[in-house]
Amino acid sequence: MVKYASASENLKELEVFGCNIVNEVDATTMAEHPLLKHQKFDRIIYNFPHAGFVGREDNIFQIE
Repeated sequence: MVKYASASENLKELEVFGCNIVNEVDATTMAEHPLLKHQKFDRIIYNFPHAGFVGREDNIFQIE
């Protein structure tokens, strides 16, 4: 995808800095996740889910 063309590079850079990257984690059950249940984190970043609409994703009407 053109929009996320540098995503792979960004993930590699985060890993170089020691970041743990885990995908497809359900935030409501992450305390039981086998890779996460015994870890503590300084920060957890959740990506804003794509609403599936056409147009700009930062439009307040799309977000609502």
